Amino acid sequence: MSSSEKCASFAGKLASLNVSAASVETLSHWCVFHRKAASALAQTWKDSFEKAPAKRKLAFLYLASDVVQNCRKKGPEWADALAPLLPGACAETMACGEANAGEKVRKLCKVWGERNCFGSGVDCGKWCEGVGSGGSGNKESGSGAPAASAPAAALASAPATKKSKRDLVEVPALSGENATLAKLLVKMEKAERDVAEANERYERDFDESIMDEDAVENSQDPPGMLRLIQHADSALVAKRDAADAMNETLDELEKKLKAALKRVDAARAAQSSVDMTSMVHTMVKCVKIRSKASKKAAAFVAQQIAADSPDGDVGDDAPLPEPVNFDDDAYDPTDIPDAYVPEDSSHKRQKL
Repeated sequence: MSSSEKCASFAGKLASLNVSAASVETLSHWCVFHRKAASALAQTWKDSFEKAPAKRKLAFLYLASDVVQNCRKKGPEWADALAPLLPGACAETMACGEANAGEKVRKLCKVWGERNCFGSGVDCGKWCEGVGSGGSGNKESGSGAPAASAPAAALASAPATKKSKRDLVEVPALSGENATLAKLLVKMEKAERDVAEANERYERDFDESIMDEDAVENSQDPPGMLRLIQHADSALVAKRDAADAMNETLDELEKKLKAALKRVDAARAAQSSVDMTSMVHTMVKCVKIRSKASKKAAAFVAQQIAADSPDGDVGDDAPLPEPVNFDDDAYDPTDIPDAYVPEDSSHKRQKL
């Protein structure tokens, strides 16, 4: 098998790569077997990575990690070929906005560094310190310049998602049907993003002109034609899957929204039976009665005080204490009250 045929076959296999262990390990064994062509295959890996949607980019890093680690005892071909490409790939994957992508990339870089996958002089941790700062430290690979420029290219092609203040508002905890409805709304947002991404990929990779048997028969570049067909097929499958997922989510959401509208109607019917005019009149009456009760209670307390007085008179107001002059009373840190001494309770009856 020639180098171009290996690259064409590799591109087809990458089109169906996913994050499952079976998918990654199967293709990893193939890569290890063809490690002598690692330099050319790595470029195919890079091209397919750049074309892959955001949710599939992590699978490419998993594949690279498995291949490099399985090849350590066989030879450095894959490590040398992938080392200049991985800083940019890590930066782009972290910037893609997928959930937990950054955490997973940092974990990969930590493993690579601990196991010296790319040499003891390579600080893989710097590849994920921040988008745009991950390409330094690749001195042993002999490709320092590409490694340093790759994150910048990744930034240009995949800008970080900026969240608005509304996205950061903390939502109170929900339960029951309300929680289910909230989850479906979040699911619909993700389905909308997946549909838009699949449509973009379809417009880019699907070419109607290649859906002709004569075009295949008359092609001057069969491997190139095969790659085009594989890309078109993958784009078509992605668009179908995204549409199916969106329709399923919309059906579920429609049912829950109809149930929610019924709850709204029931609550509105219950509120319609409340006589607001009568309630206001009752509130005014309650205020008047409370004021009268307060005056009555005050008079009663005054009579009680007068009854307790020997002369039957409350007497003059008690004199106010002299105000304290705080200017002449400087704070003394040693002036503290005596320690509390509990009273002797030995004479008290102990509780059983």
